[in-house]
Amino acid sequence: MKDCVHFYPEPIEDKIYGNVLIKRGLKRRARRRELYINREMKDILSELVASSKCEFVLTHPGDPTKPLGAWVLETQIGALRKRIHPHPDAGLHALRHTFLTGAGEYTDPFTLQYVAGHDNIKTTMRYVHPQANAVQKLFVRLANLDREQNGFQKARRFAVGAKSGAAARGPQDCIA
Repeated sequence: MKDCVHFYPEPIEDKIYGNVLIKRGLKRRARRRELYINREMKDILSELVASSKCEFVLTHPGDPTKPLGAWVLETQIGALRKRIHPHPDAGLHALRHTFLTGAGEYTDPFTLQYVAGHDNIKTTMRYVHPQANAVQKLFVRLANLDREQNGFQKARRFAVGAKSGAAARGPQDCIA
C-alpha cells in the first residue's frame, strides 16, 4: 500500500532516502517492521508509486488500477523456468537467501532476524555463513579500534586467572 512507503525530504547521511513499513507478515513477530530505502530503491519505488492508479505500490502488470496478485511473481518465474531451464533451486527464495547471506557479513544475526521477519533466530542462522576470511577481518577491525577512545586502558594489561578469577600480572600467572 502506498501509505507504507515514505520518502524523506532530505536523505540521512546521503544514504537513507526513506523507509518501507511492513505491516503484515507470515508470523506475528514479522509484523510491523521498518526497512530503509537507499537511492536505487527510491528511484524504483518512485516510478511504481507514480504509475500506480490504486492504493497499492505493486500493481498488476497489465492494469495499474488493480493490485499485484498474490502469485504473480511465482507465476512469472514458473513461465520463465519453462523457457530457460534454470537450476531447480533458482527462484525468489534463493534471491532472498542470497541477500540475507550477503547482509550477514555486515550485521549481527539479530538485526538480520528483524529484516528477514523470522520468528526464531535458528531460522536466521541458516543464512549466516562466515567466509574463511571473516574471522581475520573481525580481528583486524578490533586491532584498528582506538582503544583509549573506547574506554580501554593500554597501560594496564591484566588477564583473568582460570581458577581463582584473580587478576594476573603477566603470562606466567595465567593457567594454560
